[in-house]
Amino acid sequence: MSDAATVGEAAAPPAPSVWRNADFTRLWTGQTASLFAAQISELALPLVAVLALAASSAQVGLLTSVVKLPYLLVSLFAGVLVDRVRRRNILIATDLGRALVLSVVPVLYWTDRLGIGWLYVLGFFAGCGSVLFDVAGQAYLPRLVERDQLTAGNSALGASQSAATIGGPALGGVLVQWLTAPVAVLAGAVSYLASALTITTIRHKEDRAEHAGDASPAGTLREVWAGLKFVFGNEPLRAMTIMASIFNLSFTALEVAFVQFMPRTLGLSAGEIGLVMAALGPGFLVGAAFAGRLPQRFGYGRTMLTTASIANLVMLGLSAVHGSGLLAVGTLMLINFLFASFGVANNVTVLSIRQTLTPDSLQGRVAATNRFVAMGIAPVGALLGGFLGGAVGLRATVLITAVGLSSALLPLGLSSLARIRYDLPAPLTADTSPSTPDTKEAA
Repeated sequence: MSDAATVGEAAAPPAPSVWRNADFTRLWTGQTASLFAAQISELALPLVAVLALAASSAQVGLLTSVVKLPYLLVSLFAGVLVDRVRRRNILIATDLGRALVLSVVPVLYWTDRLGIGWLYVLGFFAGCGSVLFDVAGQAYLPRLVERDQLTAGNSALGASQSAATIGGPALGGVLVQWLTAPVAVLAGAVSYLASALTITTIRHKEDRAEHAGDASPAGTLREVWAGLKFVFGNEPLRAMTIMASIFNLSFTALEVAFVQFMPRTLGLSAGEIGLVMAALGPGFLVGAAFAGRLPQRFGYGRTMLTTASIANLVMLGLSAVHGSGLLAVGTLMLINFLFASFGVANNVTVLSIRQTLTPDSLQGRVAATNRFVAMGIAPVGALLGGFLGGAVGLRATVLITAVGLSSALLPLGLSSLARIRYDLPAPLTADTSPSTPDTKEAA
């Protein structure tokens, strides 16, 4: 990493408001609509299986897995595609594609042709579209905003993600109740269509990729390998990826244990569990709101390390909670609120640094590699959480997995990332060597 990671002794002046960028506003509006559509459809598709098709628990579980499967199968290849073609076009195409796929569900239902097999197929293609949109969105932002606006832009998009995570399922539930599950799926399709139309109005003109690459299977695999080599061949990007891998492994295992720990060990009621989990929502919104301001005040490295430390270490308190009274519920709610707030702030900072370190020609593959690692390790974590819960008990499993979350701080604290000050570092070069340390260089 370049010496730019240690420069900047005083806080940098605030960057111009990202909201003055009309193209960013259009992207934010479109992505917000797309995020809500994804949350609505993620709830509505399983409910179609349950309410309209009387699907079994195993079939519903398989449907959920099929929708997530593209993160393992498609992510790395999605990164290659994103780096080959105009990213705005990918965003529009994936929105239109998901709108078309979801609109097939109510049509098949109304014509009495809908079966669980159709939901598997349509859910998989919708998942592929979500992977492509996710990777393209992360790679497109650096083309629309200045380097010093990346944190503000990611913070705004993070707020949309948080709002969609909180409000999307609730809205989906209302739509299912009022309009039936198949029509709720159609509402998600309409939201995707609105996103596509909004992104179409972005005026920024992207240049074609200078090197489109060999479109043969061998050429595609070489480009996938180039992305993996770039991420793991550069110390700061490698540290981010290792941190994400440890975090997702531990967090998924913790989720499996915690959802059993609350009712079985603490004796919490369904209503009390709902209160504990609801505390994540305000935390997401608060974290996204202050994430953009922290690096300007404390520096990027210090912000990244501090927010990660608070978010991860606070989870060690979960295993110390006993009983099912007001104090226990309030403690769990506070832990969840702090975890969500500082976790979102950390995600925004990490994403902004990763984007500014990555050359434009590799933005898609770097984003895809991170998604592949982050999502690919989650099933292993789920199995680990279940195994530990049966082997050592739920309280011990919650503690062990929380310690695992804390260990994710090690690659961050030992890396050069922690030394980044108020100026974002210069992009790394594609041959894995740092570029000239010029923190004012445009992304």
